[in-house]
Amino acid sequence: MPFRDSWVVVGVLLIFAGFGAEQPIIGVIGALVLVLGWVTRYWSRHVFDRVTLTRTPSEWRTFIGEEVDVEFTMTNAKPLPLPWYEWRFALSEPLTVPGESLGAAAVPGLKWLHRRGSLGWYQKHRWKFTVKPVERGFHQFGPATLRSADLLGAFPRSIEDDGKEHLIVFPAVVPLEDLGLPSDRPFGERRGGDPVFEDPLRIAGMREYRPGDPLKRIDWKATARSGDLRSRVYEPSATQQLYLLVNIDTMEHSWEGYLKEELERIVSVTASLAAWAAGARYSVGLLANGAFPDADRPIRLPPSRSRDQLTRILEALAVIQPLTLGDLAGAIRKESGRMPAGSTLVVVASLMPEALAGVLARLRDEGHHVFVIATSPRVQDSLPPGIGMREVRGSAVAEVTFA
Repeated sequence: MPFRDSWVVVGVLLIFAGFGAEQPIIGVIGALVLVLGWVTRYWSRHVFDRVTLTRTPSEWRTFIGEEVDVEFTMTNAKPLPLPWYEWRFALSEPLTVPGESLGAAAVPGLKWLHRRGSLGWYQKHRWKFTVKPVERGFHQFGPATLRSADLLGAFPRSIEDDGKEHLIVFPAVVPLEDLGLPSDRPFGERRGGDPVFEDPLRIAGMREYRPGDPLKRIDWKATARSGDLRSRVYEPSATQQLYLLVNIDTMEHSWEGYLKEELERIVSVTASLAAWAAGARYSVGLLANGAFPDADRPIRLPPSRSRDQLTRILEALAVIQPLTLGDLAGAIRKESGRMPAGSTLVVVASLMPEALAGVLARLRDEGHHVFVIATSPRVQDSLPPGIGMREVRGSAVAEVTFA
């Protein structure tokens, strides 16, 4: 029977045996067993009192390949020391720690950063590690486990720190020139030169209906008064609207899995376009058929020119996973009513399903400037007529425009 389960019984039996055999030394040994057992038991119960293990990353957002310094501090703010300790801290597998051998964790996708040692009374230990992410993503940071025991190691204990944070690793952002896209007009030109962007919230007047005017331009009250169809005329907008529409599907059927390299190319190209558009003072928005972590809604960020809009877009792209919440065509249908006339819609995709091609053709007919950035040659054969396209293959780009 282990000592931690029998020290009371052993101590009492030795005391009685010593008195019965008139051998005081045996009784003394029994008393020492009881005292030692109580001390070790007390030590074990209070070994983690006023003991803290904190971690402080220098950044919670970073890019692939950039280093993040993380400082761990373990403090024992009591007179009872820790004869020995072991702490383990969970990290997602894409987070590497140069110079450290990380242990395997029972949970898939995680690994352990660990340290061992001893901590005296009112003592503090500090460690500084460098974490280097090798993949974009929403990477787990924590939980932690701390183990220790009494001086004899008879009553080991462990505590769990279930706190979980996440390190957001942005996708790679590269200049458009490195993708082969011209930085002055990456989405081609419309016939007749630069497009006129209109603000649907600022009505300049009315005019007769013209074939091809979208139904949402028709003013039904003015039509009822005049007896003829009347269309609204909007004032020019000082802000150019750019929607980035991202199809994260890389295979025709979800059960076929996904192509990791193509998905990463889609995300990186979208991030690069968003960075360029923010610098060009576009009002940039994002719509993708993926979902935020622990959410059941598509990724949707309305167009904005705010200072932190680019950061929000990069964060949304960082958390994209292969799983989708439906097709992009359905998400665009729900969003199309919020798109001002004359918006530039840029689709980034490696596949062009029939439903998506139909939605893009309708948006083109409603007066939007629709352009496609293809990340694979599979898009070209399904592209609707009249929509421009550039194909990105790594750093090479092929341009195709259909009349």
